[in-house]
Amino acid sequence: MASEESTAKGQMCWVEIPCADIPRAISFYRNVLAWDTPDAGTPDATIPAQNPGNAALHTFKTGHLQGAFIKMCDPSYVAKVADPIEPFKSSILPYYSVVDINETLAKVEKYGGKVHVPKTAIFDGKMGWFARFIDSEGNLQGIWAQNDSPNPS
Repeated sequence: MASEESTAKGQMCWVEIPCADIPRAISFYRNVLAWDTPDAGTPDATIPAQNPGNAALHTFKTGHLQGAFIKMCDPSYVAKVADPIEPFKSSILPYYSVVDINETLAKVEKYGGKVHVPKTAIFDGKMGWFARFIDSEGNLQGIWAQNDSPNPS
């Protein structure tokens, strides 16, 4: 993880993304959010898991954010937060900054994800725009952009 000196207190510094398929998760985040992650199986990035229920973890660093894709021992261990039976079930929800919400949501769908909340203005766009999607592994994620994109939804 980032050293205390290089990371502002209270800022997100590490995220663990549970998955059933590490190469699929890497491909999804590379294509949707342009994360520069090492290939699956890279010796320095893929290490045995330390926790019960985890099969392996694959570390990454993109910008100031560090984390790992956590391969679960059983695909059913990936919690599906977006549950139509329990729509108010919630967990931590990270948001990633993007330039264009519409373009990013198109990539989400192209690479196996689903739009959960479409592009939505925050205070009439004065505080930007957000959307939520379900990634290729079933995790709920958010995106935010300061400005409206040139291609309105």
